[in-house]
Amino acid sequence: MRHFTLIFHATRPLTPEERKQSAIDIPVWVKRVTEMGITLDPRALGETVTRFSTEGSTVVTHEEQMGAAPITFIVFFDSPSRDKAMEVAQIHPVLQYGTTIELREWTSGRQADAKQ
Repeated sequence: MRHFTLIFHATRPLTPEERKQSAIDIPVWVKRVTEMGITLDPRALGETVTRFSTEGSTVVTHEEQMGAAPITFIVFFDSPSRDKAMEVAQIHPVLQYGTTIELREWTSGRQADAKQ
């Protein structure tokens, strides 16, 4: 099995109707994915507290909003193939509401360290 994550970027707030419909659509998607033999491990993210960067040797905080669409949700899962993982992402209902989904394969930081 290969490890994947779906990273959800909200491009706009959902309308009240979209929130209501997504509350129906997402459990249907979860059921469909579960029936494929895939277990989902979701994580909802709160608002960004702050961002850090460096300017020279000084750590700087950035309280303002980032320019890109914020990451609102992350779902980890294992899939037997990249194609199956792509299917899981492509059938997610929030794509209908302007949310973008980024699919990434991941490995444990410990695994990456062990390969070096």
